[in-house]
Amino acid sequence: MVPEWFREKVIQVHENMRTHLHYVLEDLTNEELIKQVTSEEYSRSIAGIVMHIGTAETYWFHKANNSIGPPVIADTFEEVISRINENSEKITKIVRECPKDQLRIIPPKEGGPSIAWAVLRTAQHGIYHAGQIAKIRRIIGAKELSPPPENLWGRAVDSILEIVRTFIEEKV
Repeated sequence: MVPEWFREKVIQVHENMRTHLHYVLEDLTNEELIKQVTSEEYSRSIAGIVMHIGTAETYWFHKANNSIGPPVIADTFEEVISRINENSEKITKIVRECPKDQLRIIPPKEGGPSIAWAVLRTAQHGIYHAGQIAKIRRIIGAKELSPPPENLWGRAVDSILEIVRTFIEEKV
């Protein structure tokens, strides 16, 4: 059985990842966003990485039978951010309204993906790529990020660990 607190913690994981992603994108110019830094298909530029994050979300939620829209492909970065924000609203709504059985963590190879699995998987994916974006900022000489009011990366990572800790403490 899935405890009641889990639904809100899953939502918080997604929100913390998204807050950190928006932070690492802060103050980038259009030239910096589209600057090609690699030949990899989905990560040629920062803008490409952000589209990839959004597209992964649409993919996994489609696989969980809860479509949040088509892949995140857009002509302008403003459109990409708009779609990313729409994804967040839809993901939160889906988690708030889904049946409890969808809050079980069921990976694709075990009959899923469940909604909880999709949220946790895409949050980890988003955190990973936000780290790449932070590094690319330095490589291309973008403006240094101002110190955040709190450790946004730590909050994003630790919100996943908080779920694990709470489950372990409940079992002990």
